[in-house]
Amino acid sequence: MRALLIVNPVASRVNSAVERTARRELEEAATIEVVRTTRPMEAASLAAQGVRDGFDAVIVLAGDGTANEVLNGIGAEVPIGLLPGGGTSVMPRNLGLPPSIPAAARRFASALKEGRERRVRVGRINGRRFAFNAGVGLDAAVVRRVDGQVRTTKRRRSPDVVYARELLKMVARGAFSHPHMTIRVGNQVDRVAFALAVNLAPWSYIGPVPLDLAPSATADGGLDIVAPRRLYRRDVAGFAQRILVDHRHARGSGDARVAYWHDIATAELRCDYPFPAQADGDDLGDVTDVLFDVDYEGARYLI
Repeated sequence: MRALLIVNPVASRVNSAVERTARRELEEAATIEVVRTTRPMEAASLAAQGVRDGFDAVIVLAGDGTANEVLNGIGAEVPIGLLPGGGTSVMPRNLGLPPSIPAAARRFASALKEGRERRVRVGRINGRRFAFNAGVGLDAAVVRRVDGQVRTTKRRRSPDVVYARELLKMVARGAFSHPHMTIRVGNQVDRVAFALAVNLAPWSYIGPVPLDLAPSATADGGLDIVAPRRLYRRDVAGFAQRILVDHRHARGSGDARVAYWHDIATAELRCDYPFPAQADGDDLGDVTDVLFDVDYEGARYLI
């Protein structure tokens, strides 16, 4: 058996020692070939080439952005193994993998021997596949701000608390206090300030705390769409309570601030002017027209 190990050497938890340890654990089950990324979107082409070269699995030692690239590079042709090399590593957590990279590598070695995997359907934003969430507006703008910060050699990736801080800064400035987008889901049309499509829960994490933005989202159905109609500074506490704690928006509480759809196949979004977009925390640039939909073929993950 042959497996391709794609490494992002500048991911938060990755260094040469970690790479050697992961490779050693994986070599218990397969012949491992290592390739390292040097630029954005390179992982997608490396993964696609790995499929063409006949590798039996593609394993990623990186963060969520590189994992998303691989997801878009190989589809469901071969299983993907996600080693938690990033600062958040949402999908490895959602798959129930160990937080330790060596332990996760040992799990994958066992999975390769036993043929153990899980098929998960994925979402798409304008054709770009995403594993756990995609968004237009607030969250994508925060992703761009965090990614744009200068990273020191000791902390190459901004921690989750920086994301939360930048989020609060943007809300405090009133950047998304009014609706500037029109969303259409089936026959329903609404005006919203920003929109997120969630493929499975949790939506993300801050440190060890899961953020269950759309707790009813599952890997077997359609997408859940969360689209706040406005977000003023005075709304932040109540909005956080409803979005992150008691989930009343997801239970059809009639919250005038949040539009919510569960298990939908498509949603169309038209922005009054270009807004940032993101998929699995990867900046997709600015968009005006957006189609969220579901790729039911999905992906195969080692577990």
